[in-house]
Amino acid sequence: MSIINTGIITPNIISNNIIQPSIIDIIDGVQILKPTIGWTGDAGCTNPSDVQVTVNFSKDVTYTDHTGVFITHDNGGEFTITGPVSNTTNIISYEGSWDIEPANGDIVIYNYSSGNYIDGDSVAMEDVTINIVNCVHALLEIINISVEQSESPHNDTILRSQFINIEFNQPVTASNITGITATVHNNAQFISLSGSGTTTLKYTLQRAIFRHEVTWAYDGTGDIKSAFSGELLGAVTETIATNNLPPFTVWDYDVDALNANTDTTWDSDETRFDEE
Repeated sequence: MSIINTGIITPNIISNNIIQPSIIDIIDGVQILKPTIGWTGDAGCTNPSDVQVTVNFSKDVTYTDHTGVFITHDNGGEFTITGPVSNTTNIISYEGSWDIEPANGDIVIYNYSSGNYIDGDSVAMEDVTINIVNCVHALLEIINISVEQSESPHNDTILRSQFINIEFNQPVTASNITGITATVHNNAQFISLSGSGTTTLKYTLQRAIFRHEVTWAYDGTGDIKSAFSGELLGAVTETIATNNLPPFTVWDYDVDALNANTDTTWDSDETRFDEE
C-alpha cells in the first residue's frame, strides 16, 4: 500500500488564530475520507453559534449516527451531539450544545475514533483529530480589504458606485464612521457606511477608478465591534485595498453615450479613455 502526499491544500484550518494547512492524502490512488476543516457555527464563521458545529469532509460520508465523534475544547468543554442522523453528505452540521462554551483563545478539537462513518466504497474513515475554528468567541479580525463597483440603471443612464469593502471573520456592527480615514489617489474621501450586522462593512467612495491607489485606516476610536462577543476592533494602520474596479472604455465615458452620466469622476491627471 502506498500513501501519497499530493501537496493539494484544502481550505486552511485556523486554530487559536494560527493557520494550519490541511493536506489531502491519497492511498493507492484513492482519496481517503477525512475531515478537512470545521467551525463552531456555520461554515466560514458567517453565523457563530453555541448549538452547531459544521465540519467539511474530503468526500461524501455516509453515517447512521455520530458514535465515536467527540468535539471538545482545551478549557474543559464538551459539545454534546444530538443530530442529525442517517445521511450522506460532505458537510455535517452537528446539532447540540456545550456544557462549557468556548472562550477567546480556546482551541476547539474534533476527534473521531471507531465510529460508523464510511465513504461511497464502504471504506471506513480512520481515526483522526483536527483543530477547528472557534467562531463562538473568535478574535475579531479583518480578512480582506478591496475596492468594488456596483452599477444600477437610472432612466437612460447607468449609475456607478464604488465601495471599500472591509471583510471580517465574523459579523460586525458599526453605527458611524468615527476613526475611519479613506483615501483615493492620495485624496481624503467623504464616505458613508453600510453593511452593519454582516461580515462586510461597505464604505461608499466619492470617486475612484481602476488605476487609483485606495487606502483605508482606522484609529480605533469608533464603534466597530463583533456582533457576537462585543469585542471592539483595534486600530488598523493605513492599508492599500485590492482595486477590483474594471478598466473604463471610450464607450463608458463618451459624452454622447447613453450612460455618460455617472457618479464616477476622474482627477486632473487621469485620461478620459483606456490606454489600450
